Amino acid sequence: MRKKGLLSGLALTMLLLLGGCLFRPPDDLYRQPEKSAGYEKLNAAIRMVRTGLEAEFGTQVEDVTIVAGDNTASIQLQDLDGDGVRESAVTFLRVPGIEKPIKIYIFSQIGEEYVVTGVVEGEGTAIHAIDCAQINGGGRKELAVNWQINTGAYQLGVYTLDDIPLQGLEGEEEDQLTAIRALSRADLMGDELLLTRCSVASDGSSGSRLLDMDRDTRTEVLVTRMDSGGATSQVELFGWQDGALASIASADLSAGITAINRVRTNYLAGEYDQPALYVTSTLADGSRVIDILSYVNGTFTNAALDETGLSRELLQGYTDINPADVNRDKVVELPSPYALPSYGESASSNFWLIDWAQYDERGNRNHVITTYHNVSDGWYLIIPESWRDQITISRNDQVTGRREVVFSRWRGENQEPVPFLSIYRIASSRSTGLEEDGWIILREEENIAYAASFHRSGWDCGLDELDLLERFNTIQRSWYNE
Repeated sequence: MRKKGLLSGLALTMLLLLGGCLFRPPDDLYRQPEKSAGYEKLNAAIRMVRTGLEAEFGTQVEDVTIVAGDNTASIQLQDLDGDGVRESAVTFLRVPGIEKPIKIYIFSQIGEEYVVTGVVEGEGTAIHAIDCAQINGGGRKELAVNWQINTGAYQLGVYTLDDIPLQGLEGEEEDQLTAIRALSRADLMGDELLLTRCSVASDGSSGSRLLDMDRDTRTEVLVTRMDSGGATSQVELFGWQDGALASIASADLSAGITAINRVRTNYLAGEYDQPALYVTSTLADGSRVIDILSYVNGTFTNAALDETGLSRELLQGYTDINPADVNRDKVVELPSPYALPSYGESASSNFWLIDWAQYDERGNRNHVITTYHNVSDGWYLIIPESWRDQITISRNDQVTGRREVVFSRWRGENQEPVPFLSIYRIASSRSTGLEEDGWIILREEENIAYAASFHRSGWDCGLDELDLLERFNTIQRSWYNE
């Protein structure tokens, strides 16, 4: 009885404590969350800057669009001093009709107030992407801005804030605020370390990247440029040398490319986590090539380029697949699709297996795994090496709510293949009772299920239920949209 009484008392106490939340007036429940004092102070500081620019230039100040990259918000918090705390607020404004109309303002908090502690200006109609990194080895991080000059024309600018006269500002908060507010926009202007032409990929990704290519803790700048004639497209590497951001080296991309489709950063295989730049481009005949740029032992090279000036990573016929970390070892694999033989009615459909390979730090290309990718149904299967040259694939979508892929043993052009495995994508409403029918449930998601069944074919394919579960995976969305 005593225990029951204690529980009842505890329940009553909880209700009384929660009463302030549960029994608030209805209007309070629908009220917008209150903004913090810091947010209001920052907005007030931005409004002051905007008003000042409008008064100075006699025109309405606009917000700037940031098109791509990881930092697209109109107001951003950044860790510019590298201490792990995002102490700086960055905003982006445009003053139409003047030279260098785009203004990037950096604010720092002193006490409860926000004041401008840096400005970067540039040409253009928008900012394609912006990032920050430690490039010169000391002081505040540098800003790398990909300016969109106009349609199809871009420039990469790199700016340092280190020479802005903020050092030595000590004493009381009011004294610091007074000293900083006395600085003019010219005093607060960041120094331009680099301004150079830069390309942008057709998927929207920036052609410039910030990477510590030589792993010396300072970040290098990679700039991708496509030659409109297709002859001399290249990537140029800039690094900090003798007190300046200088060109260290350049490496050619594949000859004859007509468009850069995709630019991604990752690593080479090996124990040292060597950074690399992976550039996917299109040739005039519609095929795609993948170039791999890395900086190993003091040399900047394209590891995939052969003696003809073309990447060995050539995708023809099946170009819908991108480099991806298929085996989930944190190193990207490159796809090499090859078509399977087909029989009868399935001859009108193309089915492919994909060999995946990695490049290591010595430039060697090493086969990793082989997969069948069903992009439309959202899954892939790791294929045993024993299946090579032994199988063909077909589809059967005749049952409503069920999409079936049939793996069959290939017996030659004049003999009908023998099915040995089917993998299904099924609407969840139709997946009840599959296990009772002897099917293997591979994966269940919100609205769909994936299942498989072995056929009696007389051929030992080398897989059992556990093997199939280990080899089956759904395709991650980031592979195609990262």
